[in-house]
Amino acid sequence: MLLKVIEELPLSASVEEVWKLLRDTPRLTGLLAGVEAVAPLQEEGREAYAAKVSDRIGPFKITMNVEVCITETVEPSLLKATIKGADSMGLNRMTGSMQVALSPAVSGTQMYFEASIEVLGKLATLGAVPIRRRTTQAFAEFARNIQGQFVKERS
Repeated sequence: MLLKVIEELPLSASVEEVWKLLRDTPRLTGLLAGVEAVAPLQEEGREAYAAKVSDRIGPFKITMNVEVCITETVEPSLLKATIKGADSMGLNRMTGSMQVALSPAVSGTQMYFEASIEVLGKLATLGAVPIRRRTTQAFAEFARNIQGQFVKERS
């Protein structure tokens, strides 16, 4: 099952301030629900992170070990990454890509976020509706948390 998420966020901060948040991995992952642990992977020539992510979808609690690999950065306007992960037994898997693009706007910065994620295994058998609903909720919460970072800084 393939999920696509697109969010456009107006942010009341400069492109440089938003870029600084995007490159601050501990701060950024703190805005994501369900992320239990994040650690940089020590691989030469590659910026990658391992994370343990848990969430509840319907009656099921899913915990996945996820790897995020930064594939392209154009400072301070574009960040692309690949995502892959699986639960400890390999019954549920996911793979995908995401990108964040920033552009100046009248009141600060316009952030465009796009993710394409393929869900495989037992989790996919739950069906598209509950997974899509939970994914949409999680990304909407993440978007609100990002916006909140800049409201707090300005007050």
